[in-house]
Amino acid sequence: MGRSFLPPPDETDPEVRRLYDADLAEDGFVMNLTRLWAHQPGVHDALWAFAGAAGSASGLSPREKGVLIAAMASTVGDSYCALAWGIRLARAASVEVSAGVLRGDDSALEPREQALARWARRVAADPASTTPED
Repeated sequence: MGRSFLPPPDETDPEVRRLYDADLAEDGFVMNLTRLWAHQPGVHDALWAFAGAAGSASGLSPREKGVLIAAMASTVGDSYCALAWGIRLARAASVEVSAGVLRGDDSALEPREQALARWARRVAADPASTTPED
């Protein structure tokens, strides 16, 4: 791991190990963000419980969530989220669909997904320019 002003979390702590093991099982590696959250596993859990509840309330499928976040991340140049959500979108759809969304090519998406990607890019690029029609 690179340099940091934070010491690494104690990997023998069962809560830290739980977070790391979840990343390893899902992604095959421990994300840098998880290493940060491992300093406060309870806060991590509360935040993701909130995000999960909000996501469930949205009625969006995992594929639609992947389209939204991958489109937003690629628009703002967030390579970290683009990688993480590009992988998730590839699992929910296909590598070709995911690569297309990350490149800004939505031709492989369903019309609803195309609308979600357009909206996500617009909000990410210039949130003040969005209108109720969006």
